[in-house]
Amino acid sequence: MKKVLKIILGIILIIVLILGGTYLYLTDFGRKGILSNEPRKPKIEIPITYNVSWWSYQEDLTIEDLKVDIVESKLNLFNSKSLISYKIKGEIKYDGHWKPYIKEVHISERINKDSFQNINRIIELTPIVKVENDENANGGIKKFEFKNEHMITSGNWGLNRIKVICGNKEVIIELQQRK
Repeated sequence: MKKVLKIILGIILIIVLILGGTYLYLTDFGRKGILSNEPRKPKIEIPITYNVSWWSYQEDLTIEDLKVDIVESKLNLFNSKSLISYKIKGEIKYDGHWKPYIKEVHISERINKDSFQNINRIIELTPIVKVENDENANGGIKKFEFKNEHMITSGNWGLNRIKVICGNKEVIIELQQRK
């Protein structure tokens, strides 16, 4: 009797372990739901901040190019999130022995209430310039280029037009949210 009970408990334990492992695999270890169609986590080269702080070297920053691509967008009744990537190219002028670099990117998202523009959301990207002391530097121009990904949410059913702004560059992307 005890041997049969041990075998049954062993089988139940194996079934529970298999079901638990399957659940963890399907939910990316609890990070998303089983029925979720959400995109993967964004890849980030430059850290992101949502806080405004003391940015003292921004005046010498020039944005040359902004490219925005939709990486993954499976919008439907159960998913309103899409993954986009943005690539920013530019340059920073500097004087003396202070060499600049891009420390992080500030992201600001807002809903556009101006229906004349036919744009649902506006996302503003601001590369944050920091400097470090470099005795070998003697002024010049430092070029930069980076690519980050960002998760966005559609605002309503149907066509969602989103304007992405960085410096004086603007790109409009369109996402279709269907039921």
